[in-house]
Amino acid sequence: MTRVLVVDIPGWSDRFEDEAAAVRHFDPVIVSVENTVPLVRVLQPGRIAMGARGPARYYRGEDMAAAALRAVHPDARIGIADGLFTAVSAATRANPVCIVPAGRSAEFLAPLSVDRVGDADLVGLLRRLGITTLGAFAALDAGAVRDRFGVAGELLHRSAAGHDDSPVIPRDVPVDYARVIDCEPAIVRADELAFTVRAVADEFIDTLARARFVCTAVWVTLSTERGDEHERCWAHPRSFTAADVVDRVRWQLDFIARFTTDTSTEGFAGDGIVRVRIAPDQLAHISRYEPALWGEPAGDRIHSVLSRVQSILGHEGVLTATVIGGRTLIDREVLSPWGDKTVIERRATEPWPGHLAALLPTTVYHDRPTVILRGRAVIPPAEVFTESPRVLEFEGRTRDIVEWSGPWPIAERWWTGGTLRYRLQVIDDRGGAWVLLSDGDTWTIEARYD
Repeated sequence: MTRVLVVDIPGWSDRFEDEAAAVRHFDPVIVSVENTVPLVRVLQPGRIAMGARGPARYYRGEDMAAAALRAVHPDARIGIADGLFTAVSAATRANPVCIVPAGRSAEFLAPLSVDRVGDADLVGLLRRLGITTLGAFAALDAGAVRDRFGVAGELLHRSAAGHDDSPVIPRDVPVDYARVIDCEPAIVRADELAFTVRAVADEFIDTLARARFVCTAVWVTLSTERGDEHERCWAHPRSFTAADVVDRVRWQLDFIARFTTDTSTEGFAGDGIVRVRIAPDQLAHISRYEPALWGEPAGDRIHSVLSRVQSILGHEGVLTATVIGGRTLIDREVLSPWGDKTVIERRATEPWPGHLAALLPTTVYHDRPTVILRGRAVIPPAEVFTESPRVLEFEGRTRDIVEWSGPWPIAERWWTGGTLRYRLQVIDDRGGAWVLLSDGDTWTIEARYD
């Protein structure tokens, strides 16, 4: 049976407001343990396991190894025993160290509460049967336990008997793929910066490829002479190439220069870039992005063309549209640069009283030209028409209306005196289908069905 050492800090997760904070603050403890003993397994925030044989040989005994690991945190409790289950039980009962001699696991576990198996349904049934200790549970026939509780119950039964042989698999230490470029002298021009980072971008992508990864989102951090940092996460519709990374660095510097341009230096306020950091935010296995057997599919060719056009025109040169929640069609339209993740502020699945249901028009007028509706007289926006609209006038032209529906009220924030608007749909004698929207006392064209 493998000897296991467990480091436990009681009540660790209770010290923080959520699990994410508990995990984040436990990282320094993990690093401290790994500086003492490598190849550890993190069981949960506040609890680490490792094989006991290596530390015991290095520190000349299990008691000396326990003393060394006690130093990683003042509240640390150390348990050493045969098997992971027994070592965890020993650590939770340690004060501050509990070492269960080899071959004595069953004897140590026997008086402990059956609650330690961790399965609420199994524990409840065992207690109804009058089985309250691990020793009583271990005394049950193994075949009967397997028939009643399946493989999972059988494993818990073995653990209660001190026969837990679960391997302690050490965690994978993440590889730091970030790359840093120091610029001397400082750079203020985007084209100079792009030339400087090109070789590092090639090495960054090649390193990921050798590890069988591709990057689908990357962090670019630009540090200035004054110590300011301009950081942004760039997404990609497929995966980054070295040229894509260079483009993002160039676009980021261009974006900064828009607001702090200094024409005397052809840069931004004379405050040049002294450091560039490129780091992956999201990685995916390269097998998901391998070329198809018969060449690239049409979608990949489209992506290649759009990425090339974007590289020429700039970050906002190619836009993609997304429909979000809202009442007017302009409110529901979001245009995002190609490759960027769209930020959804209003979900389309939520109720939006007064919104236009599918199928949506294909042409939306952002300038909303004014139109006039006529019957026997001008028809103003109203919830109910007193006469049918017959003529649609706009841009000096008139069209006869053959069909119409509505109007429908659009009331937004009426409790604070918000504007009451109306929407109307009409079909003219030439087959044109229009969506009209009231804007105060007039009608405007919101959209057209093509």
